[in-house]
Amino acid sequence: MILNIILYLLLILAILWLAVMIENSILRNISLLDEYKNAVDRSSIVTKTDIKGTITYANERFCEVSGHSLDELIGRPHNIIRHKDMSKEAFTKLWKQILDKQAWSGTVKNRKKDGTSYIVDATISPILNHKGEIEEFIAIRNDITENIILKEEIENTQRELILKMGEVVEHRSAETGSHVRRVAEYSRLLATYYGLSDYEIEYLVLASPMHDIGKVGIPDHILSKPDKLSDDEWEIMKTHSVIGYQLFKDMDKPLFRLVATIAHEHHEKYDGSGYPRGLKAENIDINARITALADVYDAIGSDRCYKKAWREEEIIDFIKEESGKHFDPKLVAIFIEHIDEFRNIEEKFETN
Repeated sequence: MILNIILYLLLILAILWLAVMIENSILRNISLLDEYKNAVDRSSIVTKTDIKGTITYANERFCEVSGHSLDELIGRPHNIIRHKDMSKEAFTKLWKQILDKQAWSGTVKNRKKDGTSYIVDATISPILNHKGEIEEFIAIRNDITENIILKEEIENTQRELILKMGEVVEHRSAETGSHVRRVAEYSRLLATYYGLSDYEIEYLVLASPMHDIGKVGIPDHILSKPDKLSDDEWEIMKTHSVIGYQLFKDMDKPLFRLVATIAHEHHEKYDGSGYPRGLKAENIDINARITALADVYDAIGSDRCYKKAWREEEIIDFIKEESGKHFDPKLVAIFIEHIDEFRNIEEKFETN
């Protein structure tokens, strides 16, 4: 009897000890979770939403960056911060992915309460319960607005420097700086309808103004000569394509490698009769083929020291005749179909 009582007491003590250990473990884990939560809250912008996208939690940093108070956020749909620049399709794809129980990561532009914007790198993760069902979603973000603005400023500065370098070359040739700006926009138009990607188009628009950069190595008396060049002078003039290539061919940046390619190949002709290498058809880089048509269209339509501008009918007839000879036939077809858009660009960047 006494032994049974002792065993019973020992069992109770063991259970109590185990309960204390479990409680301590639970408390320790809760404390650690709070520390993890606080660490994330201090370093990131955090929100939680229910399965319908209604905000159930927002940390202080989210309130600060969005300009909304906590009371204005809790219970509201998450699209309260949606920016008009973010398409519905993008959010539809996002929601499909997280509803499939997969985390989503990407860059998002959001709208502040005052209507301005901020940009974040975001990761949105579904939180699953013990049954594997989605309980809620947690979004952890980092504000990258300043980095994006700095990147845009650098790109804008780079773009302006490239245009200015192209304009310097054109000025030496006694031509207007508006030429390189029009060539860039004509190139954008042709590339868009040709089907190049947005990334490829932006690089082309940046690089095409430098197509004649090699003319920095051509003597002034040849560049500005008002009469027809002699055979020897013409051979010297043609070297500008190789000079431009040599200037940029060894640079690491993809943009300047593209400048080298365009400078080298924009005087090649579709039928192989161009210079400096006599490349033919698809062997000519598409960026150079586009720049070639844009450059010639603008050049023959502008006054130069050695000629008067052609009439529009003459220009169109010439480009049609050169389809498959000088120019890529597909690009010529695009040009003819969208001639009104070319005219609009010409009017926008008229010679000063």
